[in-house]
Amino acid sequence: MKNNFVRAVLFVLSAILILSACSDATTPAAPDETPVTAAPSGEGDPVTAVETEPAYPPPDVSGLDFGGENISFIAPEWGTIRYQYTEELNGDSVNDAAYNRLVNVESSLNVKVEWNWSTDADCHGVVIRSVTAGDDAYQIVYTHCIYGISDYVTGGALYDLYDLPHTDFAAPWWSGSMMEEFRIGSKLYYAAGDLVLQSSICTLFNKKIAEDYKLPDHYELVRNGEWTYDRFLEYASSVSLDVNGDGTIDYRDQTGYTGDLTERSCDIIFFCGEHCTSRTDEGLELVFWSDKIVEIFEKTYAYFMNPDISNGYFRFYDNDQQGFDEGLALYTFSGVSGIPSLRDSEVDFGILPGPKYDEQQERYVSNPWPCFVCVPSTITDPEKTGAVFELFCYKSGELQTAYNENLIRGKSTRDEESLEMLDIINEGLTCDIGGSYLGFDSAFHKIYYCFYELMPNHNENIASHYESAKKPVEKTLSRLYDKIIKVENQG
Repeated sequence: MKNNFVRAVLFVLSAILILSACSDATTPAAPDETPVTAAPSGEGDPVTAVETEPAYPPPDVSGLDFGGENISFIAPEWGTIRYQYTEELNGDSVNDAAYNRLVNVESSLNVKVEWNWSTDADCHGVVIRSVTAGDDAYQIVYTHCIYGISDYVTGGALYDLYDLPHTDFAAPWWSGSMMEEFRIGSKLYYAAGDLVLQSSICTLFNKKIAEDYKLPDHYELVRNGEWTYDRFLEYASSVSLDVNGDGTIDYRDQTGYTGDLTERSCDIIFFCGEHCTSRTDEGLELVFWSDKIVEIFEKTYAYFMNPDISNGYFRFYDNDQQGFDEGLALYTFSGVSGIPSLRDSEVDFGILPGPKYDEQQERYVSNPWPCFVCVPSTITDPEKTGAVFELFCYKSGELQTAYNENLIRGKSTRDEESLEMLDIINEGLTCDIGGSYLGFDSAFHKIYYCFYELMPNHNENIASHYESAKKPVEKTLSRLYDKIIKVENQG
């Protein structure tokens, strides 16, 4: 997504909200002339014309009136989805932004939004049963990052979003790059954008420990493109301290990193610019194996499994930040949605992106284990659904801003630099198509969670592990692709 600061400036200049990245879809023609703004000058000085980027046109909903009809959403009540809907103002900026968006969409299109909460499994089951029965019970569905993703598509339960009227997926309020990365075949079944508050994975760092050990300014490292995995490991290795004097380093001592490493060991791979799977014109490809992956694994193993400097914990913590919230660690990796749990902590901490592989890596990358939004194939009024879908996403800018600036900065973090870092993190969002479609598949799990499969068992033989798991995963990816293309051809 675009920088929040830039978004705020554009809001003032153009009275619209400009947010996430553009997709490869066709972009409406820009105005013939680029607007110019006169720069301030002294008396008698020539006026310099400063070019400004034309504002992206907002959705055109003029003349649309759906007569007060219902539009039904359904969503699992978890993570950042819970901030999506409210029925009243309460003074909290995030809550009130969600409410204002609701009222604005309802009044602009003359619709009545009906919101249904459910659990991950129940939401998926309810939607599948509705589609199987041919009911137009739900028009817009929020998803879990994994649960139901494959079943919805292979079961023919989803509408091709490219066919929705009034939608413009080239618009900056849609996460076009993520959507393109997630697309299989010629149809688009899942959307991401400002209407979804993603819980981006970031690094939290203890500023006191960093200062005590005279470590460089971490924010400057990020700005200069120098916040790399080697630096993370170097600094993390330099601060271990046997606090209780029992001769061992564990969760009661000071370490460079503390926290649950199960999903976070996957995130290290994404931070370094790698993926497990990718989409090609011919199918789904397993792209996990490379010399770079082996190097990342060896470095990761060397640090996290060294009992003299690391506690190396997997699934032993009550939460991602345990130990960090007690001031016992320099770093932890966390989803943004977990940061508010540190509000009561006395630790002076800051937010950083996950470290890049090296300085040549183009950008900082985060896989937020994304939620998506989809539309059931049984909708009977694509005009209404498409108009609400587009306007709901467009009007989510205020909610995105409130979430980042107030929920994160205003109530949790201690500095302005962290908000700048959030902008950088959100500009580098990615996803892994296999991770969402096959995240619960036992064969796929052996590669996707490869580091977690190996390290707790003190197994350094990643090559052997990969070779034994590769063929079943390749067959699974091939079957998945064939199923999706078969559904597409029947549509």
